[in-house]
Order: sequence, then C-alpha cells, then structure tokens
Amino acid sequence: MIPDFCYETAKLGQVLCSGVCDVTAGDVERFRRLFGYEAAADPSLAPSSMGLTYGLRLGWEHSIFPPGVVRMGDDDVFGVPARVGDRLTTTFSIVEKFEKKNRRFLRYEMRTINQRAALVCAISFVGLMP
Repeated sequence: MIPDFCYETAKLGQVLCSGVCDVTAGDVERFRRLFGYEAAADPSLAPSSMGLTYGLRLGWEHSIFPPGVVRMGDDDVFGVPARVGDRLTTTFSIVEKFEKKNRRFLRYEMRTINQRAALVCAISFVGLMP
C-alpha cells in the first residue's frame, strides 16, 4: 500500500514510512565533530540530537511532504540516549489534520525507538499544505 500524503485523504495514525538503522561508532564520531561536541567520557554514547538525524534522513528518502509544503515549528522529546550498537526504528505518521483561517495543516510525528522499544526521540511538527 502506498502511503497517502494528501490533506484531503490522509489517514490519521497511518505510518507514512519507517526505517531501521544501526548506530555506529563512526556515525557518532562524525556527528560530534560536525556539531562541535567535545570528546565524551563515554564515546559509545551518542548526543541526544543525533537520533533526530536518522528520522530526517528517512523523511527525505521517502519524500513524505507534498510539493510546496511549508514546515513550521518543532516540538522535540528526548528519551534514552542512543548508543553505539543500538538498532533504531523510526516511523513517520500524520497525527492531526486541521484548518485555520482558510489554510490546511497536517501535524506529523516522527518516533524513534531502540531495540528494547525505549523511546530515543520524537518530534512533532506542522506542515502548511499548499
């Protein structure tokens, strides 16, 4: 089944896409250098914000936003930190549809959990539909 990204027919809670990735020592080190993090006392521990990057890549790869959508505001939640060797599963879904001042909006949610089903991070944001 192809996920439905359109405002008119989007189904709340439907998983738009999902993906699995493994956290590697190389990824953690590159992320730390890119964002200017100092060396960690525990190099196997990923910075909290790193979990978001896996989900963002998944969204780009699956083109989950209709052409012309404007993304607005993020509401981030961080759970347990990701560690080298973790297997992370990320899902995207639409959790709300609403109209305001003759404009249509979809609220997206991205959730990333580890192999123990513990929340690593979640992000909720709104897309202004074209």
